[in-house]
Amino acid sequence: MAKKTAQIADQYAQAILDLAKQEDNLNEVLADLQALRQVIKDEPNLLVWLSSHEVDPDVQDSLIQTLSKDAVSSVQNLVKLLSVNQRFNIMDLVIDRFIELYNLDQGIVDVKITTAIDLDDQEKAGLEKVFLAKSGAKKLNSSYLVDTAIIGGVIMQSSSILIDGSLRTKIARLQAQLLG
Repeated sequence: MAKKTAQIADQYAQAILDLAKQEDNLNEVLADLQALRQVIKDEPNLLVWLSSHEVDPDVQDSLIQTLSKDAVSSVQNLVKLLSVNQRFNIMDLVIDRFIELYNLDQGIVDVKITTAIDLDDQEKAGLEKVFLAKSGAKKLNSSYLVDTAIIGGVIMQSSSILIDGSLRTKIARLQAQLLG
């Protein structure tokens, strides 16, 4: 069931991406979907409520119109379509998948950068430059984590690339060579 739901969400996300590219409003669609995702995050019961058969359909329609009234027409239509097809409960999955597809289309890579100490902006920029060169990405969405357990160095990880220059890993390799 989960796989089928993911496939359905993927189809909606791909359709909205294709339409946004055709209408040349990718960034507007992204901004509208991110705003909608924030509303869903702030009100977790919203998806359940809008998917419920026990809520008056007129009330649901009114709320859906309010949610999407300032959005571009393709996002308004997506919201209505999911509601009519009684699939509003997968809206968050559709939005997440759209963002993944958008990032892929735009060459944007999410990367988690772990260091043993806090870095200043110049050091962060240097690490990002290295990762851009290694990954071939056009842009990064970087998140930083300080983990003293890596002792020193840096670990940079995206969904498809791992660059581990941590002292913890180097020590473990050296230990394995000496013992193995």
